[in-house]
Amino acid sequence: MFSCVNGAETFDAAKEPPAGFPTVVPIEEVGKPSRPWKLMLYPAHLALEPAPDIPPYLILREHMMKSATVIEGMRVLAVSKPIKASFKLTPATAALLTDWIGKPALAACYLRRRYAWVLPVAVIWVFGSLPMKGDPDAGTDSIPFDPFGLVLGLILVASWAWAKWRPHPTLFLVDSTWFLLMGGYLLKDVAGGRNKAWLALVVLLLWMAVTGVKHFVRFRGTPMARTA
Repeated sequence: MFSCVNGAETFDAAKEPPAGFPTVVPIEEVGKPSRPWKLMLYPAHLALEPAPDIPPYLILREHMMKSATVIEGMRVLAVSKPIKASFKLTPATAALLTDWIGKPALAACYLRRRYAWVLPVAVIWVFGSLPMKGDPDAGTDSIPFDPFGLVLGLILVASWAWAKWRPHPTLFLVDSTWFLLMGGYLLKDVAGGRNKAWLALVVLLLWMAVTGVKHFVRFRGTPMARTA
């Protein structure tokens, strides 16, 4: 059908696509003069056609949310390979494309993003919870042992390992609970006299908790492969 330009196999032009394929919708490139791009969805790949007389760019389904990402909140398709371009999507096209990608790939992508930064933070949190002796001569106070902080850090370590080797939608709920606990912990400190600037972090933590719950509700029961 087309020659694949991103290193995958060549598609057999003699084969007809299954009934109902391809699904063809017009799309518009972001920040560029309007051109008649077409998005064509096939069972195993999609094609981006800039013009009828130009060969389309192909992206395999398994490369979606990797070399080509749907940013659902902005309704944008961001492509890094085989071309670098971004495309605006209508609500209907965005829904069509996410349905074509499938929940397993979407869930794995969102879980991978949420846990990409977790291990360094967990290590810092664990060591920051351990007691440290002060130095009166240097004017530094002793830091007491923080058992609650240690537990939060260890939960992050365990969650990171779980996400890496046994990914599961339940992890969205696990890290949402962690964000809520962390937000409550900081809120208590602010109420006890800590700098009120920490409230900005509390708001961010609560927002992360809410998005995690939404992901859990959306992807509950979805089978997931390892994220790394």
